Amino acid sequence: MTETRIDRRFKACAEAGRPALVTFITAGDPDLATSQAVLNALPAAGADVIELGMPFSDPMAEGIPIQLAN
Repeated sequence: MTETRIDRRFKACAEAGRPALVTFITAGDPDLATSQAVLNALPAAGADVIELGMPFSDPMAEGIPIQLAN
């Protein structure tokens, strides 16, 4: 199996003896400019992995915060 960037990040965090900070934001929430600013700031704030959610019309499988963001 090929090692991914996420695999390498988790490995680096483990070697440093710390947990990885995995973040999630919904693209465009609350607006494009704000979500872009948050996305740009996450690495400097310590995010190791950033999951960018894409809004969709039926987020019922998601939790309440993600449903509201969508």
